[in-house]
Amino acid sequence: MMYYAVLAVGVIVSLVFCYERRLGFSVKNLLFKSVSSLCYLLTAVFALINNPDAYTYGSLIIMGGALGLVGDILLDLKGLYKAQEKTYLKGGFIFFLVGHIFYIGAILYSTRMKWYFILISAVISAIIGFATVAMANVMKVHYGAYRRIVGIYCAFLAMTMVTAIIATIITGFQKGYLLMAVGSVLFTLSDAVLSNTFFGRGKDKPHHLFINHFLYYAGQYLIAASVLFV
Repeated sequence: MMYYAVLAVGVIVSLVFCYERRLGFSVKNLLFKSVSSLCYLLTAVFALINNPDAYTYGSLIIMGGALGLVGDILLDLKGLYKAQEKTYLKGGFIFFLVGHIFYIGAILYSTRMKWYFILISAVISAIIGFATVAMANVMKVHYGAYRRIVGIYCAFLAMTMVTAIIATIITGFQKGYLLMAVGSVLFTLSDAVLSNTFFGRGKDKPHHLFINHFLYYAGQYLIAASVLFV
């Protein structure tokens, strides 16, 4: 089955990238990252081919993954071309943010989630976004000119996670939504590490870079795999 073949290749390539990426930015690592991200996207594509009944959910997950792929590339270009660092970083934030909107939409549409669950998710997520920026000094990070976009992005990131967790509970821990929930939690943890790497001090060591990307790809592959089981 092509799904498992792509998944296996993707996991191997992603692990190689995580190992290499700990040494910093390079054109070679950008290529590895692009292939790794393409593989989680293809995992979702073949999962949908094997489970065509999840057409809308799968299509939205694929769109979110495609936007994530572009965001991945932009964030590495940030490290390669310092003169345009701000442009690439903001671009990465925007592409990932819109990607999370597609992920959220996939969950809401497929579960036909009640409005009060959506409201609860939105309120919790807004609080998380606000708290992330408000507690910058406590967390020893400096967002500077990125404070607003960090707050907005964190709110949408959190909403993907909270919505997925709620979906898992209301569907009786259905396998697809459970994978989506675990994947979104890992995605969130990855961004927590990334935030410290980008905006903190002394937290961009090789092991920080490895952990960040390991959590990220583990999360994205689980999100992609959820298409097969929804």
